[in-house]
Order: sequence, then C-alpha cells, then structure tokens
Amino acid sequence: MKKNVLFVSPTFYQLPLTENIIKKHQYLDEVANVTVLAFSDQKIAFQESKTNFYLSKKVNSRILNYLKILLISYFQIPKLIKKHNVEIVTFQDPITSFIGVYKIKKNFRNIKIVLESHGDFINTLELEKNLIFPAVYRNLFLKMASYTINKADILRAVSSSTEEQALSFDPTKRVVRFPAWVDFEIFSKVQASRSDEKDFKILFIGSVTDRKKPHLIVEAINKIKNKDIKLYVVGPTPNENYLSQLKELVHNYDLEDQVLFTGSVDRKSVMDHYADTNLMILPSVSEGLARVIFESQATACPVLVTDAPGMGDIVIDGQTGYIFESDNLESLTNKIQEIINNYNDAVHVGNNAKDFILSNYSADNFKFSFKKLFDTV
Repeated sequence: MKKNVLFVSPTFYQLPLTENIIKKHQYLDEVANVTVLAFSDQKIAFQESKTNFYLSKKVNSRILNYLKILLISYFQIPKLIKKHNVEIVTFQDPITSFIGVYKIKKNFRNIKIVLESHGDFINTLELEKNLIFPAVYRNLFLKMASYTINKADILRAVSSSTEEQALSFDPTKRVVRFPAWVDFEIFSKVQASRSDEKDFKILFIGSVTDRKKPHLIVEAINKIKNKDIKLYVVGPTPNENYLSQLKELVHNYDLEDQVLFTGSVDRKSVMDHYADTNLMILPSVSEGLARVIFESQATACPVLVTDAPGMGDIVIDGQTGYIFESDNLESLTNKIQEIINNYNDAVHVGNNAKDFILSNYSADNFKFSFKKLFDTV
C-alpha cells in the first residue's frame, strides 16, 4: 500500500506547472500519495495528476521570505498532516526545515522524517548572497542543521559530498543516496548541432554567483586570446554585486563581443544551448551534484568541472568529462586549450558520457529509489 507523504521545501514552482514537474510527479505518484508544500508567485491550492499542491506566495525580501517559511512550517504542516493522514514528511534541506522538524517532533511522534541534502547547506548562502554578518549566519546554520539531522529518521543525499557533510553532524544516521530528478529521456533526444569550425561555444549555466565562479571562465578566455571563443552565461543572478563585478571584468578585458549574459531561460532554450555548445564549464568550489552536469552529459555535450567533492561521482577525467583543479585559473586555462586543440577527442568523451548516464540513471531509477526510501524509513 502506498504511503501518504508530504514534501516540504522552499522551492519556487512556476504556474502553470511545467511539463518537467508534471512528469516528475507522475512518477512519484506511482509510489506514494504525495502532497507538496512550497512556493509560487501566488497563493493557490490544486491537484495535478494525483499530487496535492499547496503553494504560498513568495516574498521578494529574503529575510521576510525566511520568516514566512518558518510561519508556514509552524502552522501549515500540522494542518496538512491531519488533512491527508501524512505518515512521512520529507524536507528539502536541514536549514529551512528547522521549525517543521521541531513541530513534528513535538506534536506528531509517529511521523517519520526524511531530511534531504541537495548541496552545501552551510556555505551556499554566504557565497551566493550579500550577508552583513556571515559568521552569525554560519553559526546559526550549524546549530539548526545539528538539530534537524539528529531528529531525522533517515537522510537522503544527492552525491557523495552531500552525504559526507550530513554525516559530519551525526555519523550514526542512515543515508540513502540518489540524484535529483532529471528528465533524461527528453535531454537524450536533443539533436546536437555543435561545431568547432568557427566559433567555439562555451556554456556556463547556473546561479551567477561567487560559489559557481563564472568569472574564472572569463579570466581564462582573456588569457587564451582566441576571438573565436564565445561564452554564454545562463542563469539567475541572486547576487547583484557579484554580477556587477563580473560585467566590469568583461568590460575591462574588452570581451563584450565574446561574453553574452542571457539571464534565466526556459527549458527549451536550455536544450538549444546544449545542442550547439562545444563545452559546458562548471567552475563551482562547492556543489552537490548539479543537474546541469547530468543534462549536458545526456546530450553528449562535453563537460569541464572542478575537482570539488561530489563532481567525481559522474565525471571521470578524460572518460565522461574533464576535471580541473578547483579555483585554479592556470589549470582551467590549460584544460580549455587542451580541449580546443583536441576537440575530436572531446566529442568522443561527450558520447561516452551520454552512454554512461543513460545506462546508469533513469526516471525509473528515481522512482524506485524513492519507493525504497519510503518503504524502509
């Protein structure tokens, strides 16, 4: 019999729901009776497929939105537990779950708690946002994570690095590990149109922040001095100060014609980028296991990532992608030049990566991993 599961997260859902999200929940609905408590651009409750969605309106102010998460966790979670006879509550991260975990442990002792970790939950905000007192936040996050991890019945990690970080708080906890949802089928059908005969297109895709370090790619392009290289910077810009510094760097190096900023784009545009990109680069110093690596590999687009923990779960240097030394400009520059000079080899590596990903990961794997998690918690 399927269990009643409540997913709680600060995730922002576009309305109407995208085909990708609908497909994800169609798989989840096969293994559980799912309710979702999250955010959108309006307050709304509805059912899609068999999933019950309760979405609150996101507030633009970061501080106010955190306060709103706390209030929703305190008042809304108990209501939904009673309304849908919830047996398992799954939280997306150890920080925003603090009040929710506290409330469940106080009032619902029979409810099982699954605590997920999708990335570096201690350092990410410090690297991506403009914090006035970062040390205060860090100490607070450490205390919150220690409490929530200790109280959780089971942990779910998306990579070896997120598992290691979570276990550093409580080595006795049981952990299941499987990656976040990616629609491998649709990305595998992307028709590649990439060519190195004229422009060599490099793609950075992700939050434009110091944690992901797109400025390193700009620095490397400046050192290579190849006018045929084009860099597309795709993704949200949560840190305006960093974005301004990045654009100033581009201007100072006179690279405006080679570096293009697109901001966030829809999934169709993302797949178009993968189709004609020669090399996707993710220079993050801290990462869980980024979806964009899976997506790139599923389209046979060669990837170049850092040696930060977790990356090696799916990127094997010279076989399923390329790796350079984290935060090392010379290492990155040399690797880009090597890939350009031997691009036929890079195409072969990209094809290897696609075969590897499609052989080892799928939507069915995602579904059955959650089934096993819910059955054993």
